[in-house]
Amino acid sequence: MDFILWILAEDRHLAERWYRLFTRETWKVQIPDSLENLEKAAQSARGMALIEIGACGLKQPKDMLGFSSRHSDVSVIIFSKRDKVNNAQISEFLEAGADDFIIPDIDERVLISKTRAHLRRRLPTLTCAKTLVVSRNGDIELDRIRRTIKTGVKSKRPEALDNLTPKEFEIFALLLCNEDQVVSRNLLMDEIWKEKSGRVNVETIDKHIETLRHKLGVCGKSIKTIYGLGYSYKSE
Repeated sequence: MDFILWILAEDRHLAERWYRLFTRETWKVQIPDSLENLEKAAQSARGMALIEIGACGLKQPKDMLGFSSRHSDVSVIIFSKRDKVNNAQISEFLEAGADDFIIPDIDERVLISKTRAHLRRRLPTLTCAKTLVVSRNGDIELDRIRRTIKTGVKSKRPEALDNLTPKEFEIFALLLCNEDQVVSRNLLMDEIWKEKSGRVNVETIDKHIETLRHKLGVCGKSIKTIYGLGYSYKSE
């Protein structure tokens, strides 16, 4: 399933501004016009939803309860201007299944950080739920539990790739789990270096990728640099 970030807002200008913000992070973003259409989209994709209290379909906590009961795999951040809701109402929406509350004029850096924090908690179930990950051409198998990688599987000449460092393994696992999608440098830093990510230089990631390509041999050519954004793995 695809990972999508949905933005459901009464304020179209706000939705478009956040759309531009999140797409710069290389996330796939959609702006549904109602909770009903968001639910339809969530049947074939997983992800997160930023929903404004009062938007079409989300007027009361019971609406939140209905949505969360039907879509437990969608994380929801609700938002509203503080003069439109009080603390009791916010609490009711959170008790009904929303995961967090923000205000529309939240600093964009904080919004991105909050979103990444939710992604860190949900990423294993959204993009890397399988313990055995196979490339789309069937030639690479990565076992996240045994921490092993086999190449040449499709050609019936499997070889174990056992010379990767722990960081290189995690980087490759993240790229393979998200095959054909762009994985931003920011996401790599957050997922691989976690709380130390703020102290990691982007050049460190580039060097790890360069070494990883070399160790992967022919398969290393499948790691593409998406300039200004990050990296993508695409089976040859």
